[in-house]
Amino acid sequence: MKEKFVISLITGLSSNVLFLFASYLLLLKLDIASVGIWVFLNTVVNLGFLFINIGFDAIHFQYSGKKNISDYIGTYFMIKVVILIINIITSLALLAILQVWTIEFLFFSLLLLFSKIFFCIGNIFIVNLRIKIKIFKAEIPNFFVITGNSLSIIYLAFNMSHISDPILYLSVSNFIFYTFFVIIVLYLSKNEIKINKPNKLLAGNYIKDAKPLILFSIVSVVATYLGNLILYYSLGNESLGYFSSVNTYLIPVLLLISGSISSIYLTLFSQDFEKEDINSIKTTLYIIENYSSILFLSIIIIILLNGELIILIFLPTFLEAVPILYIMIFIPYFIGISQPYSWLLIAEKKQKINARVNSFVSILIIILMLYFIPREIFFFQALGLGVIGYALAQTIPWILWAFLCRYYISKTLTIKYQKTMILQFFLAALTIIITFFIKNILNSVFPENQVLLLIYSSFIAMGIFIGFLIIFKELKREDLSFFIEILKLKSYTESVKKEFTS
Repeated sequence: MKEKFVISLITGLSSNVLFLFASYLLLLKLDIASVGIWVFLNTVVNLGFLFINIGFDAIHFQYSGKKNISDYIGTYFMIKVVILIINIITSLALLAILQVWTIEFLFFSLLLLFSKIFFCIGNIFIVNLRIKIKIFKAEIPNFFVITGNSLSIIYLAFNMSHISDPILYLSVSNFIFYTFFVIIVLYLSKNEIKINKPNKLLAGNYIKDAKPLILFSIVSVVATYLGNLILYYSLGNESLGYFSSVNTYLIPVLLLISGSISSIYLTLFSQDFEKEDINSIKTTLYIIENYSSILFLSIIIIILLNGELIILIFLPTFLEAVPILYIMIFIPYFIGISQPYSWLLIAEKKQKINARVNSFVSILIIILMLYFIPREIFFFQALGLGVIGYALAQTIPWILWAFLCRYYISKTLTIKYQKTMILQFFLAALTIIITFFIKNILNSVFPENQVLLLIYSSFIAMGIFIGFLIIFKELKREDLSFFIEILKLKSYTESVKKEFTS
């Protein structure tokens, strides 16, 4: 299983690092106003897919422990197709209400809408590949579409002067790659997934079990995209462009890393619950939490130490985004270390609790966005904090979410949270303080070479942090053995061969 874990992490990490690099080039070459328009168009389409999930994917993962899972696939497929049709109608209505059906945006909107439809169709099959733990097959389509789109964006960035309409280019590119995405998914699924006739009784079970998750799923979509519309109509597309440089291009990449890790183990959680193997659940939970904490704390250390320096060197026109980065960089950390707890609630069939917790967080985000971003909302005075308010509204609720997830797992399964997370956070803070003083000394040594300052201070910070982890036994010999094991290529080739031949 560790091979599947690592392959999922590496494919997700490599493709998304490439996407991050491509996004960097795009932000470097594309004017801020156009970035804002591109994000606005995507926001409208994504917000239109208000019922994109409404809990059925999570319930399907929960059913993955059933012996007769093949009987569930046809019913799940039918439900997802019905929801897709509803989402298309909702999207068209929203495009009309916001008057995006202008000559300028009409073609862009249609291309993005079809791209979203193809993604949703493909995702139905990817979910089924994941519940069968066919991780390599599930990762290939996502890897292809992210890598392909990234290379296309890189081409655009280097040929911006020869392309008259970058927004049109991005829309067409999106459409092409998501067309191939759904074709690849269907090809890889042809011998893996048998779609049986939908069962009315099973459909009722899906709806019954997903019912508590419906509100959460809807408010989650609103919480994710409503702020973009508020910012666009309050302060214009340039403000949305600045905010999106962090919110749209950096944070989702980091969240995909944590998501790729957790999604593998949700199936295992469900299977372990069927076996009533609480010890395996606890071990898996702690492993994900520990490694996620170390990974995301390392990123936080580098950003808080050198965030302004990184933006100044690589993206000087986006210096206004630095405060946003300092605030929102904590989101992947809190989600990364807490997502397994949230998914564990689903695996143990406590989706009502999970839905209440997640709905609370999403509703709180919406309330904070409405109060923090605009100067006035429905004739009532608001704080008018703009992009900073948006960043705070997106970040604060996830801190509460992290505590609530642990509280309910402790209450329902008597699995206590790891107190070592507090120690690791303290060690990261201590690392930042120590390296800050070292960085000031280095700044006097390299007063005119900011790149060297960035490299040396980052390496020193990582060295200090890893040293602290070893001293306080947060990184142990078995962790080193784990990393040595995952470097053995033979185990990967055997695992891939087994998945494609079994």
